[in-house]
Amino acid sequence: MKDRKEFKGLVVAMVTPFHPDGSVNLEQEKVLVKHFVDKGVAGILVSGGTGEFTMMNLEERKQVIRTAVEAVKGTDVYIMAGITCNSTKDTVELAKFSGETGADFVLALPPFAVPVTKEAMMEYFEAIKANTSCGLILYHFPGETNITFSPEEIVEMGNKGIICGVKNTTGMEHTMELILENKRHGSLKLSNGFDSLAFSALACGADALINAGSNMTPAQYVKIISLMQEGRYEEARKIYEAILPLLLFQEQNGNTEPGLCKYVLKLQGIDVGTPRKPIPDVSEASKETAKKLLELAESVL
Repeated sequence: MKDRKEFKGLVVAMVTPFHPDGSVNLEQEKVLVKHFVDKGVAGILVSGGTGEFTMMNLEERKQVIRTAVEAVKGTDVYIMAGITCNSTKDTVELAKFSGETGADFVLALPPFAVPVTKEAMMEYFEAIKANTSCGLILYHFPGETNITFSPEEIVEMGNKGIICGVKNTTGMEHTMELILENKRHGSLKLSNGFDSLAFSALACGADALINAGSNMTPAQYVKIISLMQEGRYEEARKIYEAILPLLLFQEQNGNTEPGLCKYVLKLQGIDVGTPRKPIPDVSEASKETAKKLLELAESVL
């Protein structure tokens, strides 16, 4: 078994490139992975929400995971595979495949398609852990799943050896409580998943960031993290202030994260296609705004 890399730094929740006919574009995925490696990211999440995992079947997701793992060989960048499925069987299948393929981590939401008990959720995560050599990252996203774990419950999952980290896509109050609880009683690696809370989460002690907006501004995020680690908060804040309008635009005017990220990547010279339907593409009006916001974001580096 290879040594697992450390869950830290910037993890790009990477979009999945598609051909014009909607099929997965694996060659362009290699180009995109290299682009992020060259920008200095610590890790890349594939087959996640921004990667449109709900629009892909198991075989397509395996292809995307395998391609990413192969593309980072010889680098220090780690691959995190999104493995969430509606059934434990399929989730475990992706978890096992990810470990056998060489991914360092797997990321999973709690089961939420149908109501299940907390006990059933624990059995689900235990089954994942038992069937993969990857570190298991809990994707805690109450706004999406309507399932909330308390900071104490999350830290306890870590102390039991089920998870090694969290993508805590919640408000800053819960994230801060989790950071404090983990400092007192745990050893998890913590991340917040909202672009709008990235600076706050880092300032309060988050170990990593996993977010969609870093598809568009990877170098800026890498610089922000580096500056904050050096205690140069004012310099970091100025960069964050410049990229934040573009990051927030993902949730405005009917934009979606896959749609806006793919359009901005095209502006940057990497054509990764458009989202699979029913996820909408960016409107013409939003494209003009995105161009201006991208200019602002790129003016700081």
